[in-house]
Amino acid sequence: MNIHINSTNQDDMQTLIIGVPEHMNQLKDIVYHEQSLIDDLNVLKKNHIIQGAIGKLATSIIYIQQQPKRLVTVGLGNVKELTYADYLIIWGNVFQFLKQEHITEAELLLTSFLSPHIEEDVVTKTLGLQSEQAIYQFDNYKSDKRAPYQPDLYVNVDRDLEKIETNIQEGRTIGEAINLAREFSQIPPNLLTPQYFAELVLQRFKDSSVKVDIKDGQSIQSEGFGLIHAVGKGSMHEPRVITMRYEGGRNNEKPIVLVGKGITYDSGGYSIKSKTGMQTMKFDMCGAANVVAMIEVARQLALPINIIGIIASAENMINDKAMKPDDVYTALSGETVEVLNTDAEGRLVLGDAVAYATQFQPQVILDFATLTGAAIVALGEDKAAAFESNAREQLNTILTISKTVDEQVFELPITNTERQLIKNSDVADLVNHTNGQGKALFAASFISHFSGSVPHLHFDIAGPATTNKMSHKGPKGPTGYMIPTIVEWLKSL
Repeated sequence: MNIHINSTNQDDMQTLIIGVPEHMNQLKDIVYHEQSLIDDLNVLKKNHIIQGAIGKLATSIIYIQQQPKRLVTVGLGNVKELTYADYLIIWGNVFQFLKQEHITEAELLLTSFLSPHIEEDVVTKTLGLQSEQAIYQFDNYKSDKRAPYQPDLYVNVDRDLEKIETNIQEGRTIGEAINLAREFSQIPPNLLTPQYFAELVLQRFKDSSVKVDIKDGQSIQSEGFGLIHAVGKGSMHEPRVITMRYEGGRNNEKPIVLVGKGITYDSGGYSIKSKTGMQTMKFDMCGAANVVAMIEVARQLALPINIIGIIASAENMINDKAMKPDDVYTALSGETVEVLNTDAEGRLVLGDAVAYATQFQPQVILDFATLTGAAIVALGEDKAAAFESNAREQLNTILTISKTVDEQVFELPITNTERQLIKNSDVADLVNHTNGQGKALFAASFISHFSGSVPHLHFDIAGPATTNKMSHKGPKGPTGYMIPTIVEWLKSL
């Protein structure tokens, strides 16, 4: 979408977009081409032609200087109670309507959407975010591709143009990053092998401030990433460890490390999934895609911090070389792990990746993974589970931020029970699976074990990483979950 910020009315625009409150006594006078629109809007509202419920859209005709214009109104509800989440609905519905109606040019009166009860930054950043996120489409592999929807939206403002433009662009940057994560996640697994994933990341950051290092299958094995090698050796496509370095802070400043689970396809291995359970397993790399997007936003916004992104990428397949239940492998940490369930592969690759992350002496490690169905059972499909180890302050901040940007993240505990269970092997130091309850907690404890004393946060996004229905945030499929939360947290640093 092409967004133009201007302070003068557009004479040639055929479509005008205005926000309308539920209670018309909250409607401020709207002057357009030196003509007050408040009486016209009151008449339309009185006759139920337009509505004020949050996100409710209506179209009609309004005469400006005796010339007809198409009027699009969107309900704001009670403007005294508007929230960030409400503006996501408002803008999402607006942009999806424009796309549905094939409107190529429109003028939006920003003043009509503002409220003295919420920061202007929220209104403008969510506008930018939803202009990208809400109208995303993925039809790369369809023979009847649609042309990208690129309308011209003229945002009419009566105040600090430069600040508003900056805020809208920041929102768009985050929206574009979410769509980048979606784009990676939607690539079918016959194309998105670990090698191709690595090549895409390398191409993405080519000639940029982000430095990319790729470890191939041979390097992974020779350098001791025994768990990543074990997961990937059942596939003809060797695993990769992808490291991205963004250095926006001081030279001696400890980095934040973001780790992503990048299983490009998960058959379950010899602990094979059911035929229905195997569908959508191309999305088992959503955590890794989201990490790439987070690094991209940090680069675009030139955040003054150091960040390292690590992706552990492998295919979990079956052949005569594949790992089997009862196998024992040596992790990068030097500890041995008994594999009781080959479908518990995510914690294996993340164990090595987190151990690798500690070598950078980070402030904190955050990992993101579509890890366990148990997290979905505990919290539902729309919530992420968070676990902390020596990172209480960081987690509290992130949980607070998640609420402000309309993402639901809830803490689950790691207790001494789980810390002992992961050592419950007769033949090795650790075991990767338990047949008991608390499987999400067990998996989190297994991964956190490899962070040692380094502050570590594990986010299980198995539920909200994808959605099976369209919403005001965009189509069904991958969601880029937690990108907005982590970007705001990185900015706060």
